[in-house]
Amino acid sequence: MVSATNVLRRQWRESGDRLERRLAGMSDAEFFWEPAPGCWTVRAHPTLPGRWDIDYDWTTPEPPPLTTIAWRLVHLANGNWIYWEHAFGPGVRMFPDLVVPGSAAAARAYWQDSRAPVSDWLERATDESLRELRPSHLGEPRSAGDVVLALVDEQTHHGAEIALLRDLHRAGG
Repeated sequence: MVSATNVLRRQWRESGDRLERRLAGMSDAEFFWEPAPGCWTVRAHPTLPGRWDIDYDWTTPEPPPLTTIAWRLVHLANGNWIYWEHAFGPGVRMFPDLVVPGSAAAARAYWQDSRAPVSDWLERATDESLRELRPSHLGEPRSAGDVVLALVDEQTHHGAEIALLRDLHRAGG
């Protein structure tokens, strides 16, 4: 019988490897491409030179805006960092504390770095440790398995969107 931990490890690794392949060779023009007006993206900070911000409203509009590859990749990395921070780390940082990268190469490295602590934890995890309750930045504690499952879901979901946006950009979208 395959353990839940092995399933999550495989999904995490394979969805990350697939996205890594799809990010290969991405230019800054493609990274920041806005396929429609009013996209959420990553933007230079208006008053702090060299700093970048990710567009986000804490009450997300309905329907939510279309987002760029830049937004999706930074969102993925930020989620990895904050979920990890609160479930397995010191639980101090929140989203405004994260330094947002301002290029395709920097965002790819940022995303890769954000995966490392999750990957390391998963390599040591057992089915029993997946059931352990962990603190959450969302309020109520969540099981470690639910935390990892949320990250796998986000990586799979946004990874597919990034792949589609790259295809549309290449096709002249």
